[in-house]
Amino acid sequence: MDNTLLEAIDNAHIAANEAQQNKDFDFYMDFFTDDLQYKQLNGKTIGKKQLAANVKHYFNRVKSLSSSYQRTEINFSANEVTERLIQHSEVSIRVFVFFSKKWTVEREGIYKWKLIDGAWKIFKVEVLREKIF
Repeated sequence: MDNTLLEAIDNAHIAANEAQQNKDFDFYMDFFTDDLQYKQLNGKTIGKKQLAANVKHYFNRVKSLSSSYQRTEINFSANEVTERLIQHSEVSIRVFVFFSKKWTVEREGIYKWKLIDGAWKIFKVEVLREKIF
């Protein structure tokens, strides 16, 4: 296993999580390639444009967010990395003006990264499982 490559992917995760927590839409979306294929739990595959619309709507409603992940598998090949992750997120969203709702999301998925102009970007996602509690 290439520790330098693993460290680069870990740093990309850290930066993406910070972008989410800060609701920095442009910085967060820059972690995805323009030709992104994002397969949702329902089997529907969306592209970056639809993901961006979903994320923008989500960021507008989110009051606070914290996220972590556990990598269960990782494979390297040429300029690509495939990893299987379990993500844990605690989310608080605004409901009306004075109320908020909190929940925890656990999502398992396969994420494929490729190196583009010196930066690791996600080009394919497949959500395998999602629990909300």
